[in-house]
Amino acid sequence: MKKLSIILFSLIAITFAFNSCYKRKDTIARVTVVDVSGVPVGGAMVRLYYDNGSEVPREDLEQSSSTDASGMATFNYNDLFKSGQAGFAILDIDVDTLTKAGIVRIEEEETVEVSVAI
Repeated sequence: MKKLSIILFSLIAITFAFNSCYKRKDTIARVTVVDVSGVPVGGAMVRLYYDNGSEVPREDLEQSSSTDASGMATFNYNDLFKSGQAGFAILDIDVDTLTKAGIVRIEEEETVEVSVAI
């Protein structure tokens, strides 16, 4: 009986130890900007933001970044995502002066990639 108790206690302790070591994955959005010919556009200013139609913007979700030589802008939402949260955000995309060039659905703990043609 004493051996059984020790084994059960050990199994429970191991289970808790592995569950507490959960490492959260990154919550990333990558937007690739291409021209109408499909050529990547470097140096374009990309803005992701939440627009629900009201006058109260969600400034915490708004981020801007320039595209690199391959036309890609990367956005990190790790600080805003909370573990256990269902869903995250659907954001509008502006590229340079082109308003609402597209949308991106940010998924928790995933890297989401979209392409926008300008």
